[in-house]
Amino acid sequence: MQLLDLQIIKILFVEVAMVYLFVYRVASDTGFAPCAEKGLLSLACCKGGQIRNGKVIHTGLRYRIGAKKDGVDYSKDEVYILGTYHDKMLYLAKVTDVVTMEEYFCGRAKGRTDDIYKMSSGKLVRNNRLRDEDVHTDEERIKKDLAGEYVLLSEDFIYLGAEAVQIDLIKKYNAVTRETKVYKGDIAKQLDNM
Repeated sequence: MQLLDLQIIKILFVEVAMVYLFVYRVASDTGFAPCAEKGLLSLACCKGGQIRNGKVIHTGLRYRIGAKKDGVDYSKDEVYILGTYHDKMLYLAKVTDVVTMEEYFCGRAKGRTDDIYKMSSGKLVRNNRLRDEDVHTDEERIKKDLAGEYVLLSEDFIYLGAEAVQIDLIKKYNAVTRETKVYKGDIAKQLDNM
């Protein structure tokens, strides 16, 4: 690992009540999820939930952090998301805000790549943006998105995109498949000892 890579990661981790690191594999890096534009990284789609036996299950990363599952409270804890792509660090973000999908798509999403939902008759529905590119157009994908209920936002992030780098942290902490791994507690100290 290059010393600079490690120093950048260490800067983001500070002593607080609790540190959480959520690690997941990004399926594709198109600028949609995560969407890093205009100084804001948003995770508004994908990582919402699953469908099991025809029922929507709230298991996704966005729901877990937004609903404060796993004891996570981003307002008093340091909560980070590490998105990996092809076993490389795509982005590292400190969660600085969490809003409902309704709040996001009725305001902050406007003009952003991930602005694919709108309110209609009191509920979120798919709008026409990115339909021609076949982005989240099937009903199952839409249900999974909406199961997330929350949008994770960061104004404190590193997004590498095409410059994604391979670092030792990924080898040690990466999700094996599409699951999300959660690390908490002494993660900052573990990073110092790498």
